[in-house]
Amino acid sequence: MASKRTRILAAAGMVLVLGGVVGFSVARDNRSKVPVQTQKVERRDLVSIVSASGEVRPKRYVNIGANPSGRIIQLTVKEGDMVKKGQVLARIESTRFEAETRQSEAAVLSARADLDRALADVDVAQLAFDRTKKMFADKLVSDQVMDQALADLKMKTANAESLRKRIAQLQAQLDSIRDDLDKTTVICPMDGMVTSLPKEEGEVVIGAQSFSPTVIMTVADLSVMESEIMVDETDIRNVKLGQSAEVRVDALEGIKIKGEVTEIGASAIPRGSTTATSQGAAGVSTGNQAKDFKVTVTLKDPPSSLRPGLNATADITTARKERVLAVPIQSVVVRELNKEGKIADPAEPPAEGGNAAVLVTKPQKGEEKDGVFVVTKDGKVAFRPVKTGIIGDTDIEIVGGVTEGEEIVSGSYKTLRTLKDQARVKVEVPKKS
Repeated sequence: MASKRTRILAAAGMVLVLGGVVGFSVARDNRSKVPVQTQKVERRDLVSIVSASGEVRPKRYVNIGANPSGRIIQLTVKEGDMVKKGQVLARIESTRFEAETRQSEAAVLSARADLDRALADVDVAQLAFDRTKKMFADKLVSDQVMDQALADLKMKTANAESLRKRIAQLQAQLDSIRDDLDKTTVICPMDGMVTSLPKEEGEVVIGAQSFSPTVIMTVADLSVMESEIMVDETDIRNVKLGQSAEVRVDALEGIKIKGEVTEIGASAIPRGSTTATSQGAAGVSTGNQAKDFKVTVTLKDPPSSLRPGLNATADITTARKERVLAVPIQSVVVRELNKEGKIADPAEPPAEGGNAAVLVTKPQKGEEKDGVFVVTKDGKVAFRPVKTGIIGDTDIEIVGGVTEGEEIVSGSYKTLRTLKDQARVKVEVPKKS
């Protein structure tokens, strides 16, 4: 009886030991597996969008200043007023120009009086010459008298011609002064709205002939509005004329305005600058500085509440495809193929709190490929190079390399950074938020 009981206990012990060994083996196997999230390759509709910020402005606007310098004595409009072409907008003091006009008019009249006298002298000289010529023919006067009469006629004629040119010069000066006098009245060049009026009556303005003329006001045609945005240099290659866009204005919450790309800048603009140049201030190169390109989106049916200068963001649709194979963007990773064509293990990321600056980057020995990790039937993953297409909000098109229905690793992002080819994995179910 004791022997039978001993055998039962021994058998039970063996079962416990075997169970422990199996459990330890299973636990160790699970620990060696990399936890991943997966997703099947499916067909989706993708829309590729380039977003950029800028501001709203009228397509046509004019900064209005005064031609002559002087003090503003009258403003006939205020900001927000609708104006018409030819309407008087402002008047600049004109006392000096009025005085110069009177002086110039008097000079012209005086010169014309001198011309009348000179023409009378020409007539007298002509009569004298005609008489002398007749007498010379009758041999009643000498050659000297004849030459003197001819010279006197030529001199009087030349004097009259000189006065004619003098009058033309004085008349031109008078016309110029009258033009300056006329331009002391500022006239509206187009129909539109006064969108900016930084000057007040009594302020002195600098005229258009100077290096930096003063802007009295801005008149804009608000019937055609556009959004001028700055597109990053990495996205500009995808932007084309005629592409549709959707513009959101910060001040008009909930309103989306349709638009179309109508202009694309040809030169890069260093970020933070306002001029298209590759050289910074004082000739400092901006080669390593981020650059943007100016893109204009013309708005369709803008709301009446839209005003110039408002901040706006434009979403330009650069591509649209339906029912294409797609995977999450983060699923596509870069791996190096060594000289033998094998997948090289990714470099380990720096430890938490470590100094990444002390890491030494190994030179690339092979070709880098975009690819995804496909889950195989034996519970492993295999790196598969793929060819990508357009990029949507969260997914990227796969042109070649995988087929519909294949299971790929979709996360986590941290795991994908270090995941190795042929690693054993276990699929995790994403936690519901």
